[in-house]
Amino acid sequence: MSSKSSFPVPSSLQDLERCPYNLLPYPIGFEDDDEASRADSFDKLVLLLERGNRTLISGGNTLFQESNEEENCSKWNDEERIQALYTLVRKSSSLAPNTKKRLVSVVCQAVKGMSSILVSSGTLLDNGLDIQNISHNTHVQAFSQDFRDAFTCHLYMLYSVMFFVESESKVGKSIGNLVAPKSKSKKKSDIKKEKERKAETEKTAASREECALTMLLAAQTMGKYKSKLWVRGVPDEDMAGLPCRIAYQMLEGATGVVARKTSFADASMGIITTTINHFHCLIGTVVAALLDLLHSYEHIAALVAELCCMNSEESTNNFAIELLKEIGHLETEHSAGVEAGVMKASGVKNIAPFLNELAERKPSLVLENINLVLHHLDSEPYYLRSAIITTIGHVIHRRNEKEENEQICSDEEQWGEEKKKKSETFKNQRIAL
Repeated sequence: MSSKSSFPVPSSLQDLERCPYNLLPYPIGFEDDDEASRADSFDKLVLLLERGNRTLISGGNTLFQESNEEENCSKWNDEERIQALYTLVRKSSSLAPNTKKRLVSVVCQAVKGMSSILVSSGTLLDNGLDIQNISHNTHVQAFSQDFRDAFTCHLYMLYSVMFFVESESKVGKSIGNLVAPKSKSKKKSDIKKEKERKAETEKTAASREECALTMLLAAQTMGKYKSKLWVRGVPDEDMAGLPCRIAYQMLEGATGVVARKTSFADASMGIITTTINHFHCLIGTVVAALLDLLHSYEHIAALVAELCCMNSEESTNNFAIELLKEIGHLETEHSAGVEAGVMKASGVKNIAPFLNELAERKPSLVLENINLVLHHLDSEPYYLRSAIITTIGHVIHRRNEKEENEQICSDEEQWGEEKKKKSETFKNQRIAL
């Protein structure tokens, strides 16, 4: 892959072995004659990436600036580095625990490093200056294509690593639920294995946390400095939407208070919130993805309602209204086939609680847009009809509470003024005496 070509976000990791990337499963000269040689080869690839990260920290944005000098034609994110990244990420599930941990760390450090470069070069935006009002003598332009390619590449590799880790975590939970309970008496070997398993779980949790926080940082940086990252601030939707793609998967495991913490759902919520606030062009995509999650998981309703209250006021209203519109467009009639009908009914059953959750949090907004879902009162699913009636009840109750509170405040204020007047009158009478 030439240094001048861009790095469009592939639909799957295996697409990197085709045009325009043309990467190989393993680098040329990769030794895998035996297990020791294979482990040593993977270690060398990680060392290559770690040395590159040190170069990134010391070189900064100068590594991505255009130059006509032949000695500077080699780019930091060259084919050798991308090939090493691809091989390690592709085989991440078979890496030794320490090697895998180093891989996660090196990818996170690279994304953090490029985010730092973007932040340090965005001082004009930090000071609140409008690019359109800056004098012609001030040189403000977007980062080079090489920087965007490197950022996109490492962001996609981080997404891929997180995807595999989340998938392994989900499989591990499924297997754990199927394991029969052990007897109370444990052998020493069983205790040792349990300690090792616990230590490995803690390492995995630390890696997941590092990945989640790094992806959140990348999303926030892209949103805040999009005018520096893209020409005229027009984002590449595939690149800007990458953090959300993994955030959805992380939310799938946030089934309770403990699971929410272990799956780092708060970071996922922050990623989605940042995307909604800064990339309005992606609101439709986010709404469609969350609606799909609502169909599939019953615990998502409360999380999506919480998302509707985490954004800025304008983004919140647009986001919530779009969700209500999509719910209003749902086809609630059973389609042909028993299985299809059961799946659709189950999806509607999971979506219905969202209306109640949203009405409790934002009654005024739901009241203004209740007409978007009222026609479902004539639909077949009982859960949806019941949810709409309950939603209307929540809105009326919250509105009455608000009026009562306003009346109480008004009465207290009036009583305070009357008390103040009586006190002043009594004081004046004493002075007169």
